[in-house]
Amino acid sequence: MSIIDTFKTAKRAAGIRPRTQHDYDRVLGRLSQHVSPDNLNRDNVREYVAALYDQPWAPATVAIHIRYIRAFLRWLHNEGYTDSDLSHTIPAPGLSIREESLLTIAEFTQLVEACAGDRYGLRDRAVILMLVDTGLRRKEFTSLRRDQVTFENGSGWLQLPSKEAKNKRDRFVFLGRACAAALRAYLATRNDNNPALIISDRGPLGGDGLYHMLRRRATQAGIDPHRVHPHLLRKMFASWWIENGGDEQRLMDIAGWSGPEMLRIYVRLGSRQKLMEAHQQFGPVDRIIGDNHDDSL
Repeated sequence: MSIIDTFKTAKRAAGIRPRTQHDYDRVLGRLSQHVSPDNLNRDNVREYVAALYDQPWAPATVAIHIRYIRAFLRWLHNEGYTDSDLSHTIPAPGLSIREESLLTIAEFTQLVEACAGDRYGLRDRAVILMLVDTGLRRKEFTSLRRDQVTFENGSGWLQLPSKEAKNKRDRFVFLGRACAAALRAYLATRNDNNPALIISDRGPLGGDGLYHMLRRRATQAGIDPHRVHPHLLRKMFASWWIENGGDEQRLMDIAGWSGPEMLRIYVRLGSRQKLMEAHQQFGPVDRIIGDNHDDSL
């Protein structure tokens, strides 16, 4: 058994998720093709990581490779395979998030209002409201079952079991009154025995179906369909929470982040939105020139 196989066995014994196992296979398999895992040193580790930045990859992809390589190097030292911790040879990757404009309140309203007049209207309205009201990840949302929902006093909540939660802890997400009402209206139309919370004609609504639905509704609402995707709605939940004065600790708990790193990114997104709105209101040039400008400049 190679040292990489031993490492992956240790990780499986620690209960890592299948997706994480796949990422380790991909990252360490590539590493072993270029550097011998049994002969790692500071120079070849640095050379390999430097070459990653020359790949035509997105920054997030490079960050994934560096993060898993550093975890492997720490394990080598902790298990006594190396005299020093080579993970200190390369800096931790900075977290990044795709810069994109959130939907405005008006656009969000248009998106919701587009879910009317057809047989999927109640379902799609409930889906959009839930994604923005809970901040659930796509995989978490498409895995929801009916027995995970509790309606109470006009609102409701969902319990995500540990096997589905990213940080391995059960967590609760909540439905406001409007969202709970929309979900109840949709469920009242169901006369099937499918345990999935949201279904299509072919069974549970999956990730691809969710993407297609959002893009179809965006087109109907007059919004660029390429802007609208499940993770954008998660960003809107987090940013609007901050904009509305919500505290950071409870946002972190509801969103399912195990650490504050991602929280800081979403706080920055919310702050940027506020600053943009303030500039539109108080920026000096528009206040002086107004509409008397030349678009040809």
